[in-house]
Amino acid sequence: MGYTVIKMPSFERLPKAVSTHIDMLMFYDGEKIITHREYYEKNKSIFNSLNIETLTTDEYISNEYPNDILFNAVLTKDGFLFSKTNKTSKLIKDRAKVLVNVRQGYTSCSTCRVSDKAFITTDRGLYDAYIKNDIDSLFVESEGIFLPGYNCGFIGGASVTIEEFVCFFGDIRERKDYRKIRSFVEKYGKKVLSLSNEKLTDIGGGIVV
Repeated sequence: MGYTVIKMPSFERLPKAVSTHIDMLMFYDGEKIITHREYYEKNKSIFNSLNIETLTTDEYISNEYPNDILFNAVLTKDGFLFSKTNKTSKLIKDRAKVLVNVRQGYTSCSTCRVSDKAFITTDRGLYDAYIKNDIDSLFVESEGIFLPGYNCGFIGGASVTIEEFVCFFGDIRERKDYRKIRSFVEKYGKKVLSLSNEKLTDIGGGIVV
C-alpha cells in the first residue's frame, strides 16, 4: 500500500507479551504522540524520524494491570475520551472535553475504529458507552483472536484503519461474524482487508502517521 512499517522496540516496564504493542506504548491523537519519557529516550531516533511532536510523561507505569494502561484510551474528534480515567495519562485527559469512565482498561485494544463515529468492539461495557454517546457501535465476540500468552486477544489490537480500508492482521474471513463485520464497515464507505491468510492476531493495532 506504499507505507513504511515501523515495528517498535519493546518496553521492559510493560508485560512481556504486549511490550511491543503500540496501543500500550503510546497515544496518538492525529497531531501529537504521547509516550513515556523513558521509552522516548531509549528510542529517540525513531520518534524523531516521524517529524511529529512527541509529548512525554513520567507518570507511573508497570507490568501489572491496571498500571499498564496509561496510554490505552479512545479519543474522538469532538473530544469524548473513553478510558479507565483514573489510570489514564493526564496528558491525554488534558486533550479531552468530556471524560467517559469505563470498566474496560484496555479501551483502545478493545476498539476497532472504522471511522470517528463508528467502532467495532469486543467489550459489552464499551459498546453501551459508545451507543450512549452517539457513536454507532458493533459488538463482536473476542473468541478467535489470537494473542500469545493470553486466552484471546482484542479486535482493536488485531486491526488498523488505513485510508478506505479497515485492515486486519490475519484472515478476518474465517470469523463466523465476518459478514456482519463487513456489512458494518461497508456502511461507512470502507472495505475490509485481510493482511494475511494466517489466523487473526492481536499485535497491538497500529497508528498511521
